[in-house]
Amino acid sequence: MVTNPVTRSPCIHLVNPLWDPNGGADRRTAETWRLLLPCGDAKVWSEYSPAAAFSSIIPIRRIAPLRLSIPFGGTIVFVGVYFRIGHWIRAARPARVIVLYNTDQPDRLAKNLRRIAGCGRQPEVVASSPALARRLGMALPLLESPIDLAPFLDIERPERRPFTVGRLSRDDETKHHDEDPALYRLLAQAGCRVRIMGGTCLADRLAGVPNVELLPAGAEDAVAFLRTLDCFVYRTSSQWFEGFGRVVFEAMASGLPVVCATHGGYADYLTNGRDCLLFESTGEAMYCVLRLRNDCSLRRRLRAAAVATAQSTVGEALQRRTREFLLAPTPDGVRSLPDVFARRRQSMSGV
Repeated sequence: MVTNPVTRSPCIHLVNPLWDPNGGADRRTAETWRLLLPCGDAKVWSEYSPAAAFSSIIPIRRIAPLRLSIPFGGTIVFVGVYFRIGHWIRAARPARVIVLYNTDQPDRLAKNLRRIAGCGRQPEVVASSPALARRLGMALPLLESPIDLAPFLDIERPERRPFTVGRLSRDDETKHHDEDPALYRLLAQAGCRVRIMGGTCLADRLAGVPNVELLPAGAEDAVAFLRTLDCFVYRTSSQWFEGFGRVVFEAMASGLPVVCATHGGYADYLTNGRDCLLFESTGEAMYCVLRLRNDCSLRRRLRAAAVATAQSTVGEALQRRTREFLLAPTPDGVRSLPDVFARRRQSMSGV
């Protein structure tokens, strides 16, 4: 009688540079590690210099092939495709390789898949949104970016004057549309207060404009920052497609009405007029914000629906799917370093 090989939950190796505490993929890596830690052997690896904000709370292992420090066996998960994968992958002998495709960079994906091919495993490419899969022209399984929504829920949001509009992101021009400075000027002239965290890259066009405040990325805690807003406005450069948009769902979970451009991966999960207001142009964005400012009943209705959408999209159900997908068991006998590697590691550490 033939018996099936014994299976068990594998060691999960999460690989990401972790160099930007405000980066979506970096934060996704940290959140995924948190989700997996109680139910599996989860390790986080970086081939680069991680930001102190991550290394202070996560035991990050440095990929150093010459010291035989590499992810080995189990399941290797590359969180993103925007960073280079080293030749160490040839020696990694994983049972499973997963690539989380969360930025619109088909050229980078192709390069990384060629490098991964050297390990002898066919990688599983998983998109972070339907829009990314469509833009790639491939039918891909979906796994959105999980978010711990607890800190964002139940934020008290008193009505304030003036009506305050804002957003947060990385402090990079690609995260802002070319017409955003004009939009912020118009909103300020209309009596709104504008707060942009991650907006110092716009200083040459907005510095000194009354009622417009530009803050560095991460200048305030995200929850505290969102508490100061009455409306969240979001769009990115026409040269940069937002693959998912974690910040949009965080804002929605905090009970903010959101006004977003239709050009973004988040749009697949939103319904215009029910849980958000979507726009195509700067004029439409201006109209949507002023409509919200002048209609408190609309604000209340969008807030309630926004919270529900955030919870259904990136909440507990997604957390379960993430664990189930990444922790799918692999054949026994692929988790440990070969004895020769283990002995070499011991000799190098003086054991």
